[in-house]
Amino acid sequence: MDRRTDDFCPCCGWPTAEPYQVVSRHQTSEGTIIWSRCACGRLQVHRGATLVLRATARP
Repeated sequence: MDRRTDDFCPCCGWPTAEPYQVVSRHQTSEGTIIWSRCACGRLQVHRGATLVLRATARP
């Protein structure tokens, strides 16, 4: 089974679907928005189980 490259953090390889630390969670009209950090500290945004945005640089 092939996995897409955006299924894992390009920096540390942590699975995108398993946020390391949830920073905040908000209900919107399109579903739940979750701001989280990867194990390497990179900020990411999910809507439901879909990755919407990933920071290009680590803190």
